[in-house]
Amino acid sequence: MSRRGESGYALLTALVVILLVSIALGLLGASLQLRMRLVRADGVHVALSALSDAAVAEAVAHLAESAYYSGSPVHDFGGGRIASEVSPLGSGIFTVRATAEYADGKRIVEAEVVRPPGAAPRVRRWRRLPG
Repeated sequence: MSRRGESGYALLTALVVILLVSIALGLLGASLQLRMRLVRADGVHVALSALSDAAVAEAVAHLAESAYYSGSPVHDFGGGRIASEVSPLGSGIFTVRATAEYADGKRIVEAEVVRPPGAAPRVRRWRRLPG
């Protein structure tokens, strides 16, 4: 009779171990899923930063060629889409509003560019706009 009680105890122990292992694997799976979501979001953030910087750089390069440059319409670039609008503020000073789109994200930045006569244009101020 004691042999029969031992087999019941072994079965109960095996079921408890299987339950604990399945709970641990469920928690591990949830943790990995959360981590992958954060990594994906961080990747989109990095891509949007690079694309918005590229849009500003493109506008500055065109301003180096001509002070009458007004911006670029939306076009494909580096796996995303970029655009820029250039507005003169005064003599040799311009505002560049650059837009970048990647995946489901969008970033808008604004830069103040100085284009002194006879010198290359440079970014004096830069900020990220909401939206």
